[in-house]
Amino acid sequence: MDFIKFWRRRNTTFPFQQTQTFGSILPSKDFRKLLDYERSRTDRNGREFSVMAFFLEHIATDNTALLHFIEVLSSRVRETEEIGWLRENTWIGVILPDTPFSGADKLAHDVLSLNGKTSSPPGYKVYTYPSHWFKGLNDQKTPKEKTESKKHNTLPGNRNLRAENNGFERLLAPHMPLWKRSVDILGALAGLILLSPLFLFIAALIKTVSPGPVFFKQVRVGFLGRTFPCWKFRTMEIEADSTLHQVHVRQLCSSDQPLKKLDDHDSRIIPFGRMLRKTGMDELPQLINVLLGEMSLVGPRPDIPYAVKHYLPWQNKRVETYPGLTGLWQVNGKNRTTFNEMMRLDISYVKNQSFWLDSKIFIKTLPAIIQQTREKSFLRE
Repeated sequence: MDFIKFWRRRNTTFPFQQTQTFGSILPSKDFRKLLDYERSRTDRNGREFSVMAFFLEHIATDNTALLHFIEVLSSRVRETEEIGWLRENTWIGVILPDTPFSGADKLAHDVLSLNGKTSSPPGYKVYTYPSHWFKGLNDQKTPKEKTESKKHNTLPGNRNLRAENNGFERLLAPHMPLWKRSVDILGALAGLILLSPLFLFIAALIKTVSPGPVFFKQVRVGFLGRTFPCWKFRTMEIEADSTLHQVHVRQLCSSDQPLKKLDDHDSRIIPFGRMLRKTGMDELPQLINVLLGEMSLVGPRPDIPYAVKHYLPWQNKRVETYPGLTGLWQVNGKNRTTFNEMMRLDISYVKNQSFWLDSKIFIKTLPAIIQQTREKSFLRE
């Protein structure tokens, strides 16, 4: 942890607290940088690490109780471990390199035992990387571990820590900025209203060429690995078998082949279905997902669960933002890129997303769609 030692030397004092004890705790921004560094280190060497998170809201206003807890916590932390705010004065975290879940859970229990009995004891949660980084605490534990720590891993009033603030995962990923959500709502509403004649035309077209529903609902993976029903115009026969596509996805994930679809030789696609898919018009109903807050106008495309199963740990960072209708990958080659190139583009967006980057991607989307339709004609349908 040489990087952490260097960081300590750089950050000897902090403006948000005056005492030496509080001054040894990294601010949220710096702590998250260390967390990203530790994740990258684990991606390279394969050795897992854990993060302890303590919920301090109920003692944050009691300076004596807060100071005592932090002193106890600091006394149990080794030189290679780091304490920092996950959220100032609410959540405090500890990075434990090369530490499995069981070791981190035991340490958290020991800290609370040494802290003594108080009227509002801190709740805690442990997360281990790379195993189950985007799953609840109970998914990480064996039945014995669940029983052992159930009485400790709670908030005051017997509220399970998993329910607080929608889970620890949201402390590790940035919230959607207000400007982005505002643009999504306005953009989705405008799109649904302005494109309603096109919606009716596509619906009539699908009904004419194929019996069955107009819309197709598919489970996709969204923000922090949570699944949601993603809406599309139906372009395939009803109850089409997905086995062939699963095999194709698995091959693409493990090769350097361009991310080409099976559309050209897929007999499951209905008449005019290729046209809808190639132009992206089949995805227009996802404006509803954007309006519901499950997607954004700009972001990585929401992937299918059986594809996400093949992600490497470093690739999971792709889901640390809301999926989008269009994104950096779509305007930078899309089907000409490989799986790893797509991942790097999407992760680059996660790290650098801003209003100006979203605007640039959105402006480039229509030219990218036109270029895509020119690459291979769909007129033979």
